[in-house]
Amino acid sequence: MKNFFFAVISLLLLLVPSNAQNRNIAQAIDKYIAARTELGRFSGAVLVARGDEFIFRKGYGFADVEKKLSFTPETRQMVASISKMFTAMAVLKLSERGKLKLDDPICSYLENCPDAWKLITIDNLIRHVSGIPDYEEKLGMGSEKYFEFMTGENTSTRIVENAKKLPLDFAPGAQFKYSNTGYIVLGLIVEKVSKQTLGRFAWKSLLKPAGMTSSGFFDIKHPPKNLAFGYTHGDIGWEKAVGGFSLTGGLVKKERRLTLSSPAGDGGLYSTVDDLFRWSLVMDGRSPVSPEIIARVFTPGKGSYGDGWFIYNEFNRRKYRHNGVLPGHVSEFIKFPDDKLTIIILSNLDRTRMSSVTRDITAIVLGLPYDLPVSGTVVKLDVTQIAALEGEYKTADGKTLIVKNEPDYLTGKMTDAKGDLEFIAGWIPLSPTEFYFPFRDGKVIFTFGEKGTAVKVNLRYRGEDHFADRVQK
Repeated sequence: MKNFFFAVISLLLLLVPSNAQNRNIAQAIDKYIAARTELGRFSGAVLVARGDEFIFRKGYGFADVEKKLSFTPETRQMVASISKMFTAMAVLKLSERGKLKLDDPICSYLENCPDAWKLITIDNLIRHVSGIPDYEEKLGMGSEKYFEFMTGENTSTRIVENAKKLPLDFAPGAQFKYSNTGYIVLGLIVEKVSKQTLGRFAWKSLLKPAGMTSSGFFDIKHPPKNLAFGYTHGDIGWEKAVGGFSLTGGLVKKERRLTLSSPAGDGGLYSTVDDLFRWSLVMDGRSPVSPEIIARVFTPGKGSYGDGWFIYNEFNRRKYRHNGVLPGHVSEFIKFPDDKLTIIILSNLDRTRMSSVTRDITAIVLGLPYDLPVSGTVVKLDVTQIAALEGEYKTADGKTLIVKNEPDYLTGKMTDAKGDLEFIAGWIPLSPTEFYFPFRDGKVIFTFGEKGTAVKVNLRYRGEDHFADRVQK
């Protein structure tokens, strides 16, 4: 009982930020995510930790919108391609036990292996350099064709059999190209060598030893309890997209659950932010993974990809990450190893602007500029108001911005100093001088001169101002 008491106290201490700086970070994250949730732009959970200590851990929105069941840090969600780090690790564990070699040809483990695959190694699959075509490219995620295929039986088997009939995209090892199909093949190899399902092997060798007792590989016949439904919405119009809407107001719809039949090594894992944090600690050098394996995992190859992780520099520091996307679900798992930071975000609303959410939460944690989500009332401008904004503008570094009224929206066309196109984007009017900038998830703000026309424009996004002055002719 005494040990239990101290364990509970220790856990509670982990849940409370220990200093003023962390409390400020937590308050800023909460304000930011709460604002997105209020606008109908987020539902899920966020966890931020430094080392062993939680800075922030909270759920928002609903795991089940219809029943109004809250999404909490304990809510399970399909994490899609984050699964790849566990599939890769399952292979590495088998290699460590001497059950296979990473330079083994994959045809040593597959039946009816096509000639084109005979030079592909297990390592090629892990690093996405096999040349095996990605099945999602062919199906088109979210299309009716995709759902028809992915809600049927034996999806993984059919994906691999279809891939065997196709030519390789390139010679094995020649280049990087992300292949979900390759990770399903890895799952098959794990099952062949271990004589267990991928889910069973991962549970016994990785998840249970790591304390990830709320995680596992999905089985459509026996779905886990407390698994969040996935949601989406179609074109809701700019009035609601910018002005906001309630998640329970009937605009979001439940997505169909995919079969994800074993071995869905590309995206079959479900987990929680808490469990993924436990895996982050494992990848810091704790059991059940050896330091030698961890060193290999975070050594990048082509495409800045290691073993189930993307590895590169961002914000002037090393960054390890993987994201996940399935209909109704998006997720992000980030580590900044030199700062001992972990950021985990799960959302069961696939229209979440995860790139913006991830970037802004990272900025909050690192003390960098960011903005709260844009909101406002869409207005209609008359011809005179629009004409006052049109024209050519120049930035201090020589970029050119052409502001022009198109049939549907005022648009901005930005070219760099060499004349190469950076973007053409529509802007949604919130007032005669302010617009929502969907392409950058930011704002466009015009400044007027004495003659009643705009003389300056500010493209405000990612917490930074990008000014351009009107070219006087």
